[in-house]
Amino acid sequence: MDMRKYGSSTFIGVEDLRDGPRQETIASIADGKFNKPVATFESGDKLSLNVTKVNTVIKAYGPNDEDWIGRVVELAIGSANYNCEPIETVVVRPVSPPKPLAARTPVQKRPSRKPDFDDDISF
Repeated sequence: MDMRKYGSSTFIGVEDLRDGPRQETIASIADGKFNKPVATFESGDKLSLNVTKVNTVIKAYGPNDEDWIGRVVELAIGSANYNCEPIETVVVRPVSPPKPLAARTPVQKRPSRKPDFDDDISF
């Protein structure tokens, strides 16, 4: 029996990678706090995805999160600037080969909404 459902998931941080990078398989993507998606890995651990992380994964696997499921990524310590100061952060590096453009799942487009105003002048 898989006992992970009885444990608590943890968010991966820099301290979790002090012994070196680790590879994780993406199990799901969900909306998170602060307008950032959260990747849940097969291990049960999670990672909040900032703009840089999202763009890295989009470049490799496409903009539809369905294409991210089952893909392996490496998590490592990298650096970023925060308030003009360098800080350590978790960086994502794709390990699974990039998904070919023709094989990527199209993103559902939102239906266009007619604006509440109309520029037509009726005379």
